[in-house]
Amino acid sequence: MTEARSLEVVFPGDTNHLGTLFGGTLMAWMDRAAFFAASRRARGTVVTRKVDELEFRVPIHAGDFVELVATVEAEGRTSMRVVVDVHREDPADGTRELCTTGHFVMVSVNDDGTPREIPPQ
Repeated sequence: MTEARSLEVVFPGDTNHLGTLFGGTLMAWMDRAAFFAASRRARGTVVTRKVDELEFRVPIHAGDFVELVATVEAEGRTSMRVVVDVHREDPADGTRELCTTGHFVMVSVNDDGTPREIPPQ
């Protein structure tokens, strides 16, 4: 399985009026992680086709570290299903917990944006 990991830190400018990470910011981070994993597998350009599901389980606060783990779980001729798990880490005590999971469909494309077959592994 192809995987990509990325790390972020939540700054005050990333938060909403409650002091937790703005959902739109997290969605962008997750889309980027899905892009990295799918691009790595396709060995080329990919685009986001759809987000099947996104579940925010636990809030992420300013100052938290955020690890995004994107895994290509299934693939077709031109598309891939990528699951992105998001964990928060409290830098003060190191506690970690799963906060969010998202399911993305990414499509391998040519330079003109038309679907391209995913090469064999």
